Amino acid sequence: MPMEETYTYDALVQFLYHEMPAAEAVEMAHSLEADDYLHSEFKSLQVAKSQLPKVQFTPSKSTISNILQYSAKTAFEAQC
Repeated sequence: MPMEETYTYDALVQFLYHEMPAAEAVEMAHSLEADDYLHSEFKSLQVAKSQLPKVQFTPSKSTISNILQYSAKTAFEAQC
């Protein structure tokens, strides 16, 4: 049975990453329980996500310092 047209891969990805409004997420959860094909597609996306590398990027201290200095400068200028 093909995936209902109302649910796209984009919606499944949003649900996977918890990036959809709560009401839509509840509706999607119910749809996943009711539709075996949709559930299968979602499980495939979960597997793909789990295989992505777990990369975290951390800016250098000088970058953070520059951002904070710029923020302080613009906040001061806004007050003048």
